[in-house]
This record gives sequence, structure tokens and C-alpha cells, in this order.
Amino acid sequence: MKLFIHILKITITAMAVICVLSCDDNLKAIQKMQIASNEPMGEVKEMLLKHTDSGLIKVKMAGETMLDFSNDIYPYTEFPDGIHVVVYEHKNDSILETNITADYAIMYSESDLVDLKGNVTIVNYDGNTFQGEQLYWDQTAKWIFTDQSFSTQLKNASTSGTMLDADEEYNKITVRDNNDQFYRTPLKK
Repeated sequence: MKLFIHILKITITAMAVICVLSCDDNLKAIQKMQIASNEPMGEVKEMLLKHTDSGLIKVKMAGETMLDFSNDIYPYTEFPDGIHVVVYEHKNDSILETNITADYAIMYSESDLVDLKGNVTIVNYDGNTFQGEQLYWDQTAKWIFTDQSFSTQLKNASTSGTMLDADEEYNKITVRDNNDQFYRTPLKK
């Protein structure tokens, strides 16, 4: 029995020594993994994405470069060389288009927030336009915001300012330092 206990102690001691000696300093490998997580998970050149629902095209998105950072703590998709989006709305056998362009865009997956920068232009199917240097779009709340100079041209009005906070349909809108013009159709006699 003493021999068995003695062999068991030697075996346990040997295993402990092997475990300690087999451990390496993996700091460099861990640092490489951290660098890799700061790199995009995927990169697409000359991207064209078409989203359909029930056989109808809903969105067409094009960009020179798309970087997928879904491996980040706060996942996002980046379009460093610009983006062009066409949103299609199908109403009464007609297709209504809204065009969105920007020099740079970033889309945050978890919050559904889109940040458009540089020569941001939106032209909707009514001919209403937005132009500015930056625009944030909360897709969930259907809300837009900018604290940069902008201008809009609507059917019966135009405005420009240094801050815009509005719903997508411009039903609720706040503008700072605004310069407004409203147009009224004359009454027929």
C-alpha cells in the first residue's frame, strides 16, 4: 500500500511539473488576437446588395468598399468610399424611389443607427431633398438628426440651418438657426 501511495505522489508531482513547464508566455499571441479583432471580419469590393420581400425589390445598396466589423464589441458595417442606396416603396401598382448618397457611411447593427457623412443627399419620390455634411438616422425610431449645416427643399417650403431633429416624414421637426421660406399657391377667383 505504501508503494502505491508513493507511486501516486510521484505521478501527481510529475504531472504538475509537466503542466507548469508546458505553459508558455502567450502574451504575443493574445496581442495578435486583439489586433485581429480591430480588423474587419470581411471586406467586399464593388458591393451591390438587393433586398427583396415577397418578390418585390425593397432596397438596392451599392458601395465601392464595404467593411464588416461584426467581430467588434459594438458591431458595425462601414462604407469608407461612399454609399448609394435606393429605397423602393410599392404603392398602387407604382414604384416610388428614394435615393440616398454619401461619401462615407457606418451602420451599427445592434442599435439600427446609420451615420452618413460627406455630401449627404437624399431625394425622395416627391422630389423633396436633403443636403448636408452629416446625417444620423435611427431606423427603429424612424428619426433623423444632424448638428451640421443642412438644407432641405420640400414641395411648399425650404429650410436650412445648423441643426435638424425630425421624424422621417417631417411631421415633427426642430431646426436651429433656420432660414425658412414657405410657398403658397394663390387662391383662384
